[in-house]
This record gives sequence, C-alpha cells and structure tokens, in this order.
Amino acid sequence: MNFEWLKFIAKVITNEAVMEPLIAVLLGYGINIYSKNRRYKIIMDISADIVDYIEEHYKEWGIKGSAKMDKFLEIFSKEYKKQIGRAPGEVELESARIRAEALVQRARRSNKK
Repeated sequence: MNFEWLKFIAKVITNEAVMEPLIAVLLGYGINIYSKNRRYKIIMDISADIVDYIEEHYKEWGIKGSAKMDKFLEIFSKEYKKQIGRAPGEVELESARIRAEALVQRARRSNKK
C-alpha cells in the first residue's frame, strides 16, 4: 500500500507554520473551558454560602420575601466581583438566582420531613 498521502498530511500538520496556530487555538480553547468551569464553581460555592448567611440573619435585618432575594443578589455581586475581578453579568446573576431558589426549596422540603 502507498501511504504517501499520510506522510504528506503528517508533514503539513507538523509544519511550524501550522503547528503554532493550532497549539494557540487548542490552548485558548482549554483556557476558555477552565474559566467557565471556575466561574460556575464560584457561583455555586458563594451562592450556597450567601443563602446560609441570609437565612441566619434575615430576621434581625427585618427582611422577608423578595427582599431576601434582593439582599442575596447584592451580596452575591460583591463577592463575585471580589473573586473574579468584575461584576457578574446577567447569565451569572440568573445562575446564582436559580441556585439560591433551589437551595431554599431543598431546605424547606427537608424541614417538612
């Protein structure tokens, strides 16, 4: 069998002019994935901590209902900015809001049992 075409493809792929941009693209993709996973983990971690914090203090603050969510978003925005270095966008705020609601609902269900 003639594998000249395979040798040609290997030469093209390993050519420095092709290899450098390919490595840059792969590295950029990896960094992007890592960054998204890091942001997601930060959202999950600080959301849980803030929900617990608010549940412990909301009575002394005199807040309830939607004011608790407003307080959550205020604290979340500050903590997110501390850890990421920028204010959260709408996607991050929505993820945090959903996470907070889920945590509160789970707590209520477990208290009913």
